[in-house]
Amino acid sequence: MKLINPRYLLSFAFVITLLNACVQDKPKNSEADKSSGIQPKVEAKSTYAAVNTWLDDFKNFRTAVYQQDVQQMKTYFNFPIFADTTQVWVAIYDNVDESKRPQTYPATFTEADLEKQHGKLFNDAFVQSLLKVKSEQLYQKGEYTTPVIKAGDQSFHMIAHYDKATASLQLSLMFAGWTDKNGEEMSEGESAIIYFFKVVEYKYLKFDKILFAG
Repeated sequence: MKLINPRYLLSFAFVITLLNACVQDKPKNSEADKSSGIQPKVEAKSTYAAVNTWLDDFKNFRTAVYQQDVQQMKTYFNFPIFADTTQVWVAIYDNVDESKRPQTYPATFTEADLEKQHGKLFNDAFVQSLLKVKSEQLYQKGEYTTPVIKAGDQSFHMIAHYDKATASLQLSLMFAGWTDKNGEEMSEGESAIIYFFKVVEYKYLKFDKILFAG
C-alpha cells in the first residue's frame, strides 16, 4: 500500500479549516444575499397595543374598525348575539330602502354574520366620526364630542361617553336634521344611533346593544 506523505495531510487539513472559517465569518446580510433577492427575516410588530386600561382597548377597537380587521373585531363580541335585545340587524339595514329589508330578521347574529355585515354595522359615518375622537381627552374627562363632519347631504358627529358607575362606553353617532333656506340646521329630523359596550374588568370592551333615538 502506498503511504500518503504527512505533509499533504497537513496541507489538506489546513485548507478545510480555512474554508470552515470563511463560512462561519460570512455576514448574515451580505451583499450577495441582497443581490440574489434573499431578504433577512424581520419579525412583524403587532398592530395592537397591550391592554392595560379600557383606553388601550378602545384604541385597538378603532384600529380594527378602520382597517376592517374582522378577526380583531370578533374579539369585541360574545357570539352568538341575540338580535331581539341588541337591535344589531336594525342597525345593519338602517340605510336600506324599506322595500329591500327582510320581513323578519334572524334571531341571532353570529361570527359569520359579522364577516359579511361588518361594513354596514360600522358604516362610513361611524368610522369617520370614530377616528375624530381624541382618546386621551375621552379617558381623562369621560366624554368627548367630535367636530361635525359633512359628507354629501349628511352632517354627523360622535359623542363618546364613558360611564364609570356602570362600566360602559357609549358611542353615539348623531345625525343633523334638515337645513332651512338660509342654510341653518334645524333640530327637527335629528337622530342618533347609540352603540353600547360593556367594559369588562375595567379593560376590555364587549359589544352590548344598539339603541336608536329621534
